[in-house]
Amino acid sequence: MIDKYTFWEVKRLNPEGPNPLLNVINEELRLWGSANVAANISGLENVWELQKNVWEWRRMSENEIECPRIENNVFLIGLVGKDENAKILDNLCRKYWINFKWIEIDNFHTIVKQRFVETTYNQQLLRVDYEYTEEVGKSSEEIWKNILNTIKKFKPKVIVVSDYNKWIVQKDWIDEIKKIAQEENILLLADSKPKNHQLFANFYLIKPNFKEFCEMVWKNIKNENKEIEKYWIEFVKKMNTNLIITRGAKWASLITKDWKYYHLETEAKKVFDVSWAWDTFIATIAWALANNYNLIDAVKLANKASGIVVGKLWTAVISGKELFSK
Repeated sequence: MIDKYTFWEVKRLNPEGPNPLLNVINEELRLWGSANVAANISGLENVWELQKNVWEWRRMSENEIECPRIENNVFLIGLVGKDENAKILDNLCRKYWINFKWIEIDNFHTIVKQRFVETTYNQQLLRVDYEYTEEVGKSSEEIWKNILNTIKKFKPKVIVVSDYNKWIVQKDWIDEIKKIAQEENILLLADSKPKNHQLFANFYLIKPNFKEFCEMVWKNIKNENKEIEKYWIEFVKKMNTNLIITRGAKWASLITKDWKYYHLETEAKKVFDVSWAWDTFIATIAWALANNYNLIDAVKLANKASGIVVGKLWTAVISGKELFSK
């Protein structure tokens, strides 16, 4: 998905009606959703940080020269429409040195989230979503075959399934991914929505936020350690997975398959927005596990990374240099 920011200010009222007239100052395009997860993993690899001087990156436009193809060990698989936004998304992925394996679908629109932000206080006034509203479902088996063949070809150490309720998550291909992971010894991580969480049973790790966890266990509980501890052992037993619950300002709690548990607090000094920190969180865990960290240390690194990102405005990417600077 593309995150489009339109920055504006108000200098006068609209002469055509009693409302303010927005004067657009600038627009920025960033990666969002699973693409933001991939960008954070790539950032931790320091690939784009080290190579960004290879060419002068300029603001994207219809006439922008395409960025060169790159080789990196971060791969992104996703659905796009046969439209210009798909090309923009691909170019943004190249900026962050992500190998984007896009799958084009007829009558589908590449998803764009456009945010209108007032510049004085950096306040978001409005968000407009451009996205396909009908389920892709099982109508095109070629989609799922393409995804599975891509995974078999690249043989990754870790796979992150970022579930945003955007129709790509289907039981059949999740089951196939489990088979491939078992054969190739791949770690499976899921940032799951409540609707689909049962599909991720037997994954190595599931990471809901606190609200989503409440929906998964069908309980309206307080965001307190003792309350969470009442329900998460049963969840881990049933799902056969390690579980991390991200908890806003209280940050994260981990329970492992063998029922060892940890409650971790953030070290964030300033907090602008936690909305996108969860992408950084799961990305850091994936990167750490792929680089042979154990799960506990991976979560500690993810906690630190997220504490840095919440001090940034809007959708943000962390680099390895930032994470390991102290």
